Amino acid sequence: MQPYAPAPDLDVPDVTTRLLVRVAGWAVLAIGGAIALLLALDPVGQSTSRILFNLGAGLVGGLALVLARLRHWRLAAHLLVWGVWCFVTLVTVRNGGLHGPNLLNYPVLIVLSGWMLGGRATVVLVAITGMLFGLFFWAEAQGWMPQVPRGSRWAHGVYLAGILVLTAAATLLSRRNYMQRVQEAQRTAHELAASESQLRKLLRAVEQSPESIVITDLQERIEYVNEAFVQRTGYVRQEVLGHAAALFSSKGMEAAQRQGLRETLASGKVWAGEQTNQRKDGAPLAESVVVAPIRQTDGSISHYVEYRQDITERKRAAQEIHRLARHDALTGLPNRAMLVEHLHGLQERADGSPATLHALLLLDLDRFTVFNDARGSEMGDRLLCAMALRLSHQLPAEGMLVRVAGDEFALVLHGLGDDAPLAGRRALAFADQVQAALGQPLRLQGDAGPIQWTASVGITLYPQGPEDQAHDALRRASMALHRAKAVGGGQLAFFEQEMGQAAEQRFQLERELRQAIGAGELRLFLQSQVDMQGRTTGAEVLVRWQHPRDGLVMPGVFIAVAESSDLIVLLGRWVLEQACALLANPALAQQRVRLSVNLSARQFRQPGFVQELRALLERTGADPALLTLEVTEGLVIEDFDDVVAKMRELAALGVEFSLDDFGTGYSSLAYLKRLPIQEIKIDRSFVRDACTNADDGALVEAILSVARHFGLRVVAEGVETEEQASYLRERSSAIICQGFLYCRPQPQEDWLQRLT
Repeated sequence: MQPYAPAPDLDVPDVTTRLLVRVAGWAVLAIGGAIALLLALDPVGQSTSRILFNLGAGLVGGLALVLARLRHWRLAAHLLVWGVWCFVTLVTVRNGGLHGPNLLNYPVLIVLSGWMLGGRATVVLVAITGMLFGLFFWAEAQGWMPQVPRGSRWAHGVYLAGILVLTAAATLLSRRNYMQRVQEAQRTAHELAASESQLRKLLRAVEQSPESIVITDLQERIEYVNEAFVQRTGYVRQEVLGHAAALFSSKGMEAAQRQGLRETLASGKVWAGEQTNQRKDGAPLAESVVVAPIRQTDGSISHYVEYRQDITERKRAAQEIHRLARHDALTGLPNRAMLVEHLHGLQERADGSPATLHALLLLDLDRFTVFNDARGSEMGDRLLCAMALRLSHQLPAEGMLVRVAGDEFALVLHGLGDDAPLAGRRALAFADQVQAALGQPLRLQGDAGPIQWTASVGITLYPQGPEDQAHDALRRASMALHRAKAVGGGQLAFFEQEMGQAAEQRFQLERELRQAIGAGELRLFLQSQVDMQGRTTGAEVLVRWQHPRDGLVMPGVFIAVAESSDLIVLLGRWVLEQACALLANPALAQQRVRLSVNLSARQFRQPGFVQELRALLERTGADPALLTLEVTEGLVIEDFDDVVAKMRELAALGVEFSLDDFGTGYSSLAYLKRLPIQEIKIDRSFVRDACTNADDGALVEAILSVARHFGLRVVAEGVETEEQASYLRERSSAIICQGFLYCRPQPQEDWLQRLT
């Protein structure tokens, strides 16, 4: 649709024509008036007609100026040309026709007519003038033309000057107009060249765009498609140009979507969406489409342009990402996220209907980490795939198999009925069947021989009520699996309510203990260590928890929880800080009383433990020689060289080490001779029965012999009776005793008061 353009005003000529009308009007007025005046004043005397004719011509010029003033330019131009022509003709006839002096007027009038009236009027003027000249020739031949009268020299001079001035003015104005038009033409040509270059650039950009571009008219007929459209759809241009866009560029658009497109475009807005079109060969083509109106300068819409981006690969990639997000990349099985979604679906279907129970089994391959380390990750992956295949063969048609993580799988059995005991028996029977299948000999590609495998299985029923959620079922199955693994490989464990209660209590205890460390609820207790003369030579530092609700909590309740988490590091750091602060007490420094602090393996393996303890000793002013760190055999054996290096670094400061519970572990003498220790502790289990049990007595004597050989102090724990003390005293006079016989663990304040 072309924009509306108003028709030009025919009575408003260009600037040059208007100037010529004014100049010619003034010239005719001046020349005609001047000649008439000179003729009237000629002493010889001139005819009245000649005076009137020139005066009439001057009046024509004046009237033309009036019309120009009134902006009737075309009427003024016609009056000038034809009016002057008429008076010039009368003067020419009066002055002798072809032999008179007035013929110069006609060429000037023709020039003025060409600029002011245009080609048609000028042709008419030339024709009439030619006919007039022919008439003059004929009249002269007949002898009808009068003789040339004697004229006034001054009038003739004015006439010639006026003609020259008018001719020069018309010529110069015409030249100026011509030069302006030449400049405008050059400027227009330059602008057109620039526009053409820009248009070529835009055309190349559109034609070479990687996105399909389609231009349609307002009736949705295709007027243009670029090369990307041709390559992408398989159609050639001749097959689509002039046809409806619905047949090609928007074939995959549904009726409702197309109606929405039309309504959006009708409102002058841009439409965007996705659709699946078809190539010429019928292959699907997913595209992201933007359709925008093309507006003219006046704002009217003439066409629509469609921008089409091929998103087939992107959608395929999105589908693959979605699949990978819900499936395991190694085995192709559903993953944990899909398992949770599936369990949620089972719960939703159970709402408002009779409770149908399902079973969730978590299965963990025994010793898989050992196999993976020994054979490599590639063989480990092959084993996992083989186990996944065996499990899938055991799975009922309505079941679900999931790889949860690592070597852990999950199986869901559906529709076990509403009787919980019966459903549990069915789940256990299926678990036995699965374990038997996994236990069959298996030969992996690239492995030397067949292997047999076992798995631990944890089982729970689901749902166990309207509020039971997927994460609850997973938690129960996980606790059951941990119970099965704890009692050995290849075992089954069914979730029992006591498991959940114990786990909840453990979790609650860990959370409260974490708060207690920062809230100042811990208390430092000490148990004295006494030599055979009854003198207090040291004390073991112990910790108690002053619970705001439960009162004083013994370490047996919370130490195990702390050791299974990072809390043991925080707890050990607190005990060390309190012990060093106590060592700075003058009473301990004067009496040279030692404090023994139990050190956990996790705390000792902290990267900055040595630097942290050194800074603590410097900050508190404690004497390192009065601090004994008790370590266990398990800590020493694991990463022996690193442990010894740290112990030697601390021993250089004066800190001493005691090997706790000596004799209960490996008790390797090869390790013992390399350790920078100054003390060993006899475990209370040996001390308790040493008097009555020959084996325990022999162990105690062996430990004392080792200590004498290596020059180590010996501390006997758990001395509770005089018989035990006498037994130890008889075998070593240097032994130090620790137990209820001498002192029970006391709060820090009470123990310090007793010492002083």
